[in-house]
Amino acid sequence: MAVVAAVVLVATLLIGMVIGRSSVTVPAVPTAVTPTVVVQEPDASPLPVAGAVMLGEQPLTVFTADRALSNERGRAAGYRIVDTDIDRRALAQVFAETFGVDGPVVAETSGDWRVGSANGPSIVVRGDAQASWLFSDPTIGDLGRVPVREAALETARGLLGDLGVDLAGVDWQVDAATPRTTVIAWQTIKEQRTQLAWRVSIGRRGAITAVSGFAGTLQPVPGYPVLGAADAVRRSAQPGWSAFGPTPFVEGPATSDDLGEPGSPFTATSPTLGGRPVAVATARELVATDAELGLAEFIQPSGEILILPAYLLTANDGSRWSLLAITNAYVKFQPPPTPVISSSIRSN
Repeated sequence: MAVVAAVVLVATLLIGMVIGRSSVTVPAVPTAVTPTVVVQEPDASPLPVAGAVMLGEQPLTVFTADRALSNERGRAAGYRIVDTDIDRRALAQVFAETFGVDGPVVAETSGDWRVGSANGPSIVVRGDAQASWLFSDPTIGDLGRVPVREAALETARGLLGDLGVDLAGVDWQVDAATPRTTVIAWQTIKEQRTQLAWRVSIGRRGAITAVSGFAGTLQPVPGYPVLGAADAVRRSAQPGWSAFGPTPFVEGPATSDDLGEPGSPFTATSPTLGGRPVAVATARELVATDAELGLAEFIQPSGEILILPAYLLTANDGSRWSLLAITNAYVKFQPPPTPVISSSIRSN
């Protein structure tokens, strides 16, 4: 609670500073055990991430558009996160004063700015496109009573409000666990959760063990021209366009029923032709039967996060997929960076 009092005191000095005015992807707050999720209303799935590489094996999927699928073009707004006016060194110093972390502000080779040590309280302001930040204190003990959900939520509200977070634009989630409870404030757009959030971890006796957030500004980008849904589906079948979807829209954690039981590789029998095994690839053909224009997040090769107009497709098997809807003029393909080969390897 002393930390909260210090935050309130220092927050009065933060006029004109950029601390928590929009959304960013941040590292997960450390927790000792897997939490039990208690979701506050509204219980909504976050925006999908278009073009994201899915964990686990995913069969090749080929999409075609249903004849009745809408193909109306239009325009829609997107969003970007910008950090053009952020002094990360000054921001790290402000956080150090806010959370009572001693030590100089040190520049790291990664572009991050750090105050404190790895074994004690520390502040990190990252050099990513969102200027994400993290306060953590591993010295907080596990003695005392775990705060109830309502008390933890109230503490997080006060702390994030003092840091400048617009609480009217977030959706709350409380992960109750022992020895600490984590409160997540999800950034929303049009009352829908994004993948972006602030996190406050509260330990025994109400001690704050970690807080993470961002300093980037969520900036609207109006007027993106968008393809009709049928054209977007047809475009996705062209070489290279799978990088922009369709991407499975996962609602909630996957279960063993979703993934299926893996078969033994030693019991399968390959089909043959002329006595020779035939190579087999798993593929499925789906028909996009419905499309709703909305938003999806997209991560640039640079790490910049964009939130762009996208279709939420429903396939003939009931599955849902995200697919970017912006026209070709707003899409660019670039080769991957050339790997750096050291002089010792070249000499060998």
